[in-house]
Amino acid sequence: AALGAGLGAAAPQAGGDGGGASTDTVGTALLGDLETHSLACGTCEIRFLQPWAQQGLTPKQWGDLELLIHHYLFNFNRTVNTMAKQQRPGYPFVIQGSLGCELSPNGTSRGFYDTAGNGEDIVSFDVDMGTWVARSEDKLAFNARDLLNWDKSASTRLQFFFRITCIYLLNNFAQYGRESLERQERPVAVVFARAPPPAGTPAPVLLVCRVTGFYPRPIRVAWLQDGEEVAPGWWLNSSGILPNADLTYQLHSSLAVEPGAGHSYACRVQHSSLGGQSLLIPWGRCTSSGGGAVVAAVAVVLWWTRRRSVRLSLG
Repeated sequence: AALGAGLGAAAPQAGGDGGGASTDTVGTALLGDLETHSLACGTCEIRFLQPWAQQGLTPKQWGDLELLIHHYLFNFNRTVNTMAKQQRPGYPFVIQGSLGCELSPNGTSRGFYDTAGNGEDIVSFDVDMGTWVARSEDKLAFNARDLLNWDKSASTRLQFFFRITCIYLLNNFAQYGRESLERQERPVAVVFARAPPPAGTPAPVLLVCRVTGFYPRPIRVAWLQDGEEVAPGWWLNSSGILPNADLTYQLHSSLAVEPGAGHSYACRVQHSSLGGQSLLIPWGRCTSSGGGAVVAAVAVVLWWTRRRSVRLSLG
């Protein structure tokens, strides 16, 4: 299990010396990959995005946590503005932070805090040592490291948060959000040929396996040629796992094949929602007005070992 926190601060405009900069701050909380809480600092109030998201803490504990966040945000924004004044960057100047903790089945935990400026890594916090470490060799990273390491009391409070508070919150949210964490949505898959070349053209045919609607995120998609898994190479490509609007995921995997080679091809999908089975989607040509090839997904039993994990994040 893992718990993390993420914040973003942007200085959208400034005067000539940077002293007139205004700062906008937003935050998002995740349990695994499920959005649970948010924070927008107009009011800087915690918003609960799941029916169970307020459970596990008393009203006083939520109030204390909100005060802790407000104190942290004040220091966070002050640090962002100090860095902006020192570096005189172009505006907007955006700082992003991702922090959290992970709890492994054997009871050990790990804390993390990484920051980036305008999309580039800057510094990270070493929880064991209680110090900030530069993530790049540029002046911004070194200045940020020195600025953050100057406040020893803040580093001590961060260590306490990662070792005690973060683990406590993780266990609470994971308990009440277990049903949401453990939900299973089965993938739907189709295989088709994208833009097949004209007859007599030696260019390879690009087969595409589109898999969508699955949850949780971990999935394995492979191509089979004559029943054997195709080895990695230039002929394979993947979109990576992408989010859908309904809180499920999708993935596109493609395979370049030589036309007329006489081989059979299939896309194999393995996912925890399939109950130990796999989807096996064969490819075959068919006649259509567009000249393409489409095959519907069919399931066959292919046993595999299920491996499951839980992740709680704020990002």
